[in-house]
Amino acid sequence: MNPARLYDLMAPIYGPAWRAIPPWRRYSMAALPWLPDEGAVLEIGPGPGLVHEILAQRAALTVGLDISAGMLRRTRERLQARGLPARLVRGAAQALPFADASFDAIVMTFVFSAIPDGERAMRAFARILRPGGVLILVDACIPNDDNIPARVLARMWTLFGDQMRDEATLMRATGLTVIAKREFGAFHSIRITVGRKK
Repeated sequence: MNPARLYDLMAPIYGPAWRAIPPWRRYSMAALPWLPDEGAVLEIGPGPGLVHEILAQRAALTVGLDISAGMLRRTRERLQARGLPARLVRGAAQALPFADASFDAIVMTFVFSAIPDGERAMRAFARILRPGGVLILVDACIPNDDNIPARVLARMWTLFGDQMRDEATLMRATGLTVIAKREFGAFHSIRITVGRKK
């Protein structure tokens, strides 16, 4: 099935599921402390807009990009109900429709592993970041200690088409400096990786 169509079908239940699993919300919120105090923020894959709502309250300019029209509709409804600006774009992470050096931060929570061509996407992220801008990724991982429960969880992610990657290596390959990398959550199966553009 086309990924955009799959996420369109998931849109009505994605938000309630996200709220029903407190650790998932907590893991996603780990990205927030790394955001700059001001500037333009792009969230790729805002889904139903639960993180995007917080970003829109904090940043001078917030943009959301998603492949799913259904998810963007949910995000738009959420933001409009709260009187927040809804700057939403339908598109793919591998071919970002933004000019070079457009954003001070890019945030992705549980999205990067679902992108088919991680190297191409990472180059696109580096292109649209401004000098000093940060890329913040929170995603599932196989932790450094290679523990069995985490490997089982990672295998479950891959059954849905996700790819377990070394985000830090991909960041460095595009010229970003890795300023943070930490495993946390159940069995250390979640990783936050933060890169900065020189």
